[in-house]
Amino acid sequence: QEKEGTTRFTVTVGPNGRVTNCTVTGSSGTPELDTTACSKITSRARFDPALDANGQPTTGTYSNSVRWQIPKD
Repeated sequence: QEKEGTTRFTVTVGPNGRVTNCTVTGSSGTPELDTTACSKITSRARFDPALDANGQPTTGTYSNSVRWQIPKD
């Protein structure tokens, strides 16, 4: 469908380093691209967990963006 755009997102990362929630904070303008961004990040991303004041793993957040672009020939 040749759709392009940038999806901005924030994920919640659990104490095990896995994504537990993904929220689109800036839409690409195409719901399918936004949904795919969160779906792929949730299933594939792995993080070192945040640490609390005692050095123990805790819940944290991470924000970034995905740029969807059709490659030029």
